[in-house]
Amino acid sequence: MVCSEWQNAKGNSLFYMNVLIIEDEVATARDLQASIKALRPACRIVGIVDSVEAGLEWFELHTMPDLIFSDIQLGDGLVFDIFRQVRVQCPVVFCTAYDQYAIEAFRNNGIDYLLKPLEEELLKQCLDKIDLLLKRTSSENERADLSTFLLSMHGTPKSYKSTFLVSYREKLVPVNIHDVLFFRIAGEAVELHTKNNQQFRLPDSLDRIESLVDPSLFYRANRQFLVAFAAIKEVELYFERKLLVHLVQETPEPIIISKAKATDFIAWMESH
Repeated sequence: MVCSEWQNAKGNSLFYMNVLIIEDEVATARDLQASIKALRPACRIVGIVDSVEAGLEWFELHTMPDLIFSDIQLGDGLVFDIFRQVRVQCPVVFCTAYDQYAIEAFRNNGIDYLLKPLEEELLKQCLDKIDLLLKRTSSENERADLSTFLLSMHGTPKSYKSTFLVSYREKLVPVNIHDVLFFRIAGEAVELHTKNNQQFRLPDSLDRIESLVDPSLFYRANRQFLVAFAAIKEVELYFERKLLVHLVQETPEPIIISKAKATDFIAWMESH
């Protein structure tokens, strides 16, 4: 965690965290803020955003928080639309009136899933769980980073897909992940493109494929493209602070990185 510290007060562990709230209902956001501050006075609410657009702008202008409390259905889309464009590097507690998004929530750094209307006792249990996990990781290391935090929560490191079975001439053919240059939405299907200039259609959605591949190897450039680092030839500065990505192989459409994702994309490239 970036700025989490520990202090014992009257036998209780308090952790200092920067918390972002993503919620489009004003009253709910205020109630959540008040409840967090009542249960954890040391927490600092660094922002409340109420839409996908506002969320993208917030992440462009601010450093990553330590923890996010987030609704799922916002006025202009789903919060996952933010997470597809911003590589969130902190745990997320999802607070929603719907239970059908639980699986996708836990694929997006979700550590808890609270149903509305929020009950203060369940919120307290959630914060106690975070408190316990942070305390455990902090006792083992002076600073508890995200990877250690998630590892302690899930127990084992996540494994990623190494091979895709594709249909070719009524046969199933294995394609090694290192032979994939990019995945692309083409109409209502998803295409896998290889180093040998081959194209195969896949039954999964691009969101599903993104959750299966190693994020150090592939980057979700935009809604249409998931590109391999090994496939990138060069990156060109584009208008309005966007980026134009050129691959070693021509693509059917240009790959454009939005202004909101440009900084994260450059950081991802520099991490290799």
